[in-house]
Amino acid sequence: MNNIAKMTIFLFIMAVLATPAIAGAPHKGSYASQITGTLYRGGTTVLESTEGLFTGCLKNTFGLFNPCLDFVKGSTNIVLAPLDMPFAYFEKGTVKTTAKGVSQVPAPKKPEFSK
Repeated sequence: MNNIAKMTIFLFIMAVLATPAIAGAPHKGSYASQITGTLYRGGTTVLESTEGLFTGCLKNTFGLFNPCLDFVKGSTNIVLAPLDMPFAYFEKGTVKTTAKGVSQVPAPKKPEFSK
């Protein structure tokens, strides 16, 4: 059998088994509804446990990752200091500062209105 035929057969079997579970399994006493109900409950249990494991794994991973990220962000000032020094020198030469260290911005001129 080729892959398309296998996929079609498996999809058909899944649809047949899942139909009563999706529809709410109205016939509680039938054997098919018991099987599909069991499969549905087992599937939801597996999905819930997988979700819990996956969430726990992500929390642990990012719990370790966040302190590393904080360390990298904290060390960027030290690592990038050689690159920042020329910019600081250029800025110091171009911006005039007062004794308190505040840059002086010239006040805008008010237009004169003629009467």
